[in-house]
Amino acid sequence: MERSSRDGYRHGVAEQRIPGNVRRREAFEGPPELARFFRGDRLETIPSRASDRQAVLEYLARVFERGREYAEADVNLALARVHRDHASLRRYLVDAKILTRDHGIYRRV
Repeated sequence: MERSSRDGYRHGVAEQRIPGNVRRREAFEGPPELARFFRGDRLETIPSRASDRQAVLEYLARVFERGREYAEADVNLALARVHRDHASLRRYLVDAKILTRDHGIYRRV
C-alpha cells in the first residue's frame, strides 16, 4: 500500500516516521520557529511565554493593514480564522501595542 507524506511517513528505501515537529514545520507557511504553536494554518495554543506570544502576535498581525481602520467585528472574524479564542487574541494584540483600540475601532500600529 502506497502512503503519502501526509500520513506521517517518509517514503523511499526505508520508511521512517516523520517526527511531529518536522511535520508541523512542513505544514506551516510561517516562520519555522513558530510552527510548534500551529497545526497547519490554525493556532493550536496561545503561548504562555511572553517572548513566544509576542512573536506569534506579530505574525498574526500581518493580516491587518497599517493605516486602515477595523471594526471590532472585522478583527474578531480575522482572528477567529486562526483560533477559537479570538477575544483573547484581540486583547493580547492591544496589550502588546500591535493594535490600538479607540471606541471599538482598531488600527495596526
